[in-house]
Amino acid sequence: MPHTVLAPARRPPLNAPSFPQRALAPLAASWSLRPMVAVLPFMTSGSGPGLEQLGKELTERLRESLAADPAMQSILVRSDVLAKAPPHALELICRELRVGHLILGKCHGTGDEPSVYVELTDTRQWHVCWAEFYRGAARTLAAGDGASLSAIVGELRVALLEHSHHH
Repeated sequence: MPHTVLAPARRPPLNAPSFPQRALAPLAASWSLRPMVAVLPFMTSGSGPGLEQLGKELTERLRESLAADPAMQSILVRSDVLAKAPPHALELICRELRVGHLILGKCHGTGDEPSVYVELTDTRQWHVCWAEFYRGAARTLAAGDGASLSAIVGELRVALLEHSHHH
């Protein structure tokens, strides 16, 4: 019985991407073009019932809303990580994870209702590129008023994209 010789399958060159890599390339490109922001735990100023918990809730809700936004990527830098870290750790985290901007906040317990201050800081030059004070709005934002939180995310998105195009 004659032997059939099978021709070896043609292989793509070693530097050619395989099908899954080719299929994911546009997704990866769009992912890498999306700015990365890190949300730091909101601090508190003043005293008031539940002010620290309010800061935690605002931090998490803002990070979740930012993560759902297709224009950016977001991570949360936990307070216990920062508490145990050396002073320059935040700079190292930002550089290693390619975090271009930080979002910081502070809940103020003064007045009838707690207020919140939010700022966007550029990690390449370490300067504030956007900031806003929301008088008396901290509880509303933490309670799940989607429209109010969406408005803040929209303002952050515009500031982030405008600032990213300048660099």
